[in-house]
Parts: sequence; C-alpha cells; structure tokens
Amino acid sequence: MQGKKILLTVLGGIAAISIGASASALEMSAPNGWYLEGNLGSAHLSNSNFDGASTSSSGIGGNANLGYKFMPYAGMEIGYSQYPTTKINASDGTRIGSAKHYSYDIAAKGIIPISDSGFEAFAKLGAQHIQTRLTNDNSSFDISGSHSSTGLYMGVGGQLNIMPELGIVVQWQRAQGSSSTGTEDLYSVGLAFMFI
Repeated sequence: MQGKKILLTVLGGIAAISIGASASALEMSAPNGWYLEGNLGSAHLSNSNFDGASTSSSGIGGNANLGYKFMPYAGMEIGYSQYPTTKINASDGTRIGSAKHYSYDIAAKGIIPISDSGFEAFAKLGAQHIQTRLTNDNSSFDISGSHSSTGLYMGVGGQLNIMPELGIVVQWQRAQGSSSTGTEDLYSVGLAFMFI
C-alpha cells in the first residue's frame, strides 16, 4: 500500500505543477515518433506459491520501455521490468531460498492529452512474459530451478511534458503471472525522452 501512497503523492505534485506553471513552461509532447522511458519505484509480489511456500514481498523495482507514438492518442511499446528478490521461507519460518523475477512486455498505449496543460493520461494493455529463477539456500529443501508464465500486462498513469521531448512519468503497471511466478505490481516515477 505504500507504493499507492507514493504514486498518489507524486500525481498530486504533478497536478500542482501543471496548475501553477505558466503555459509557456509546459509543452505538449511531440505528436509522433520514437521514445525511451525509464522508471523506478515500489514493486509488490502477490499470488505466488513456490513449492508450497506461499510468499509476498515488496521492494525496489524498475522498468525501461521503448515505444513509438503513432499519433497524439495512440502508441505501442515494448518493455523490460526488474523486480526485487523474494526471500522464501517454509511454514515454520525456516529460510528455504530466494527467487529473482523479471518480465518482458509488449503493449498498446492509449493517450488522452489534457487540453494545453502539458499533461497526458494514458493506459496500456498487452501481453507479458514473466520469469522467476529460484535459488536453494537450504539443503533440506529443493526448490532450485526456474518458472515462467505468459499473461496479461496492463498499466495506467500520467505524463507531464516539461519540454516537447521530455516528460515526467508516473504509473502503475501489472504483470499477471501464475502461482509459480507470482503477479508483480510496480508503482513508479520516471522520465520519458522523445526522439524528435
């Protein structure tokens, strides 16, 4: 829940900047072209069950996206996300091992520019492939190996364009996995650079 609070705080800050700034300080982003985006924030793992050891965890995660904006209202992007390492414990609290998670995604992006404010709301929908690599830390248990799952990818957020080629991005994204990989949520803040 801390990730949601951070996201709401940053969104509030962006809204305040958008309202308080003069029209000349904020710009509409370029109507089309390639862009590169990097984000860092709070990640949360849920719905995982590693050989009977259920777990959930939170930590620092991040992602990078390469996209193409076809018009002011639509784009497409591919991305890579890295999530925090999860510690896995048995039901009695004994440390079993750890799991590392990452995912790749491809998504369509719908964009709604908000008048001449320099702010854009967006939503993403596509597919992702999440990979989980398990490492054994206890010889009494055998959980080493890897699991993968392909599923739904979604996200929502906003971008405040401080220049036509540079924007501040706040977003939530979800990689929907299986019980063997878990589902990852990432609440993040980042920068988007448009190649114009």
